[in-house]
Amino acid sequence: MEMFEELDNCGCYTGRTVSREDAHRDGNWHRAVLLFIVNDKNQVLMQKRSVHKKLWPGCWDGTGGGHVEAGDLGYCCAIKEMKEELNIDINESDIRYIGGYLSDNKKGDIHDRHINEFYVAHKNVDVKDVKLQESEVEQIKWIDFDVFKQWTTSRSPELTTKWEAFDSLVRYMERK
Repeated sequence: MEMFEELDNCGCYTGRTVSREDAHRDGNWHRAVLLFIVNDKNQVLMQKRSVHKKLWPGCWDGTGGGHVEAGDLGYCCAIKEMKEELNIDINESDIRYIGGYLSDNKKGDIHDRHINEFYVAHKNVDVKDVKLQESEVEQIKWIDFDVFKQWTTSRSPELTTKWEAFDSLVRYMERK
């Protein structure tokens, strides 16, 4: 059973842990991460979420991410999720923190309240070497940064609604 550290709405630990099921049923604040991989061609590796996901089924999202389990660190979770979802190895020294925000999403019986952390890694990945975790990811592809930025600024319905994460990557990419 996945256990999360419960947070207050400022991101401070309450000292309690809650199960994934309880957190999503009761709307307990907990941590989540999203990692973007960017290659030397200024492209972003995007994943299309499985159509079986409860939130944003079939939508394009960052390269990988997930919930931070109790006792874990955000960047460690990002590294672990990349390995689990796409079989991509990321080293701690490869990633940079680029932002964070609070999100509060409701759909049906799920109340998902996150303190989010966003990371970027610069890495050239051959998509032929990627092994998808099919329960999570339907497809991956490289998206030119200009297309990614257009999707983000137009709030494309093809994307998850993680606008703060996408906007953080745009700001980061425009500064580098």
